[in-house]
Amino acid sequence: MWSPNARDVGGLPTRYGVPTRAGALLRTDAFDTVADELRALHAGLVLDLRSDWELRQPHPLDGDPAYRRIPWIDPEAERLRDPDAEPRLLDVYRNSLTRNADHIRQIFAAVADAPADRPVVVHCKAGKDRTGLTIAILLELAGVPRTHIAADYAISEVNLGTQDGPEFSRTRPETILGSLDHLDALGGVRAYLSWLGLTPSQLHRLATRLVPVDAEAIVFDFDGLLMDTETTMVESWQAEWAYHGLELDLDGFWPGHGGNVTEDRYDVLAAAVGAGFDRTASHARRMAHRDRLHADLDFRPGIREWIRAARDLGLPVAIASSSPREWVVGHLDRVGAVGLFDQIVTGDEVATHKPDPAIYQLALRRLDVPFAVAVEDTPHGVAAAQAAGMYAVAVPNPYVPSTAVAAADLVLSSADDLLLTELLLSARSKGSTSVTE
Repeated sequence: MWSPNARDVGGLPTRYGVPTRAGALLRTDAFDTVADELRALHAGLVLDLRSDWELRQPHPLDGDPAYRRIPWIDPEAERLRDPDAEPRLLDVYRNSLTRNADHIRQIFAAVADAPADRPVVVHCKAGKDRTGLTIAILLELAGVPRTHIAADYAISEVNLGTQDGPEFSRTRPETILGSLDHLDALGGVRAYLSWLGLTPSQLHRLATRLVPVDAEAIVFDFDGLLMDTETTMVESWQAEWAYHGLELDLDGFWPGHGGNVTEDRYDVLAAAVGAGFDRTASHARRMAHRDRLHADLDFRPGIREWIRAARDLGLPVAIASSSPREWVVGHLDRVGAVGLFDQIVTGDEVATHKPDPAIYQLALRRLDVPFAVAVEDTPHGVAAAQAAGMYAVAVPNPYVPSTAVAAADLVLSSADDLLLTELLLSARSKGSTSVTE
């Protein structure tokens, strides 16, 4: 690299199972004569965090469209600072994170909005304090373990030869670890950046600068997943059995596939009731009861937020349901949600039902994407998605124990449990099945 404290932060491990991207984010100290080397990087952003008083001469890239200077230190806030109240470098860091909030927001917004396919270079004077905090926050957001964040931070004093220097010239691991602990006290890195004023979309772009995202769409099952029509269905059957003075036994009630077993269930009820069972009246009574239950039925918790987040990120959203189109679209229309989906693929469009992957393969073809996240609530739905090469997230309905969907790539009790952006960072492509005709 061109400068003593310059380095790429690619290649670090993350909790998402992939290393940080190489060549996406570089950190360095100040430089005076390396404009040619920098231009050779074709950086989308060269971000200078120095203050006015530090500038001895124009920046080598002054006038270049990629160069931008946003001082970390807010001069107005700096006037109110009490240095005696910050005896340690850690104290300076912690207070700086809130004292300079307006400038820090601009810094991270600039990184978020930089071209995704070109490097970002961040520097200050020594490349250890303001740059160190900026990089540490980005690595924390990208899921890099803190031991590795601290190790990257600590390299600066070695590069600068300040291991034996004054305390404020050092980059001890405990200094940056204490700063990250301070972020925890503020609610964590996402909460901190959101408090600064960054949008969820900007947070996602910051994370994906360092962590690649494979999924190009999100596909939802319908019954029991988008809407809990499984519970209303069970309750309608229980009510009908109770009408005849009987109790529905749920053992064997679930078919283990996505096909329609309504007639089989009426056969079981007819056998239990015996002579005089009126199938037509029974069905009318059950449908009326189910329709009353559906009157106020909306999406399950967190689902609308996931759809909204996908829209904000520009990801297409689809439904792949074994139920007929009339059923699915009717419910969506009732809650004004038809327009939320780019594709609605239903069981009357394929010859087989889940766990056969045909419906998911059709959804992928129509979306024209090679890989997507599937969200399911049953074991056969999970199996269908995985057979189509998708990353399967299970949010089981109330009648499916979490152990039954343990084969899913991720099991959640509710979509509220995890931000969609976090889910997308975890969803790794398996590079398996083809979705061509």
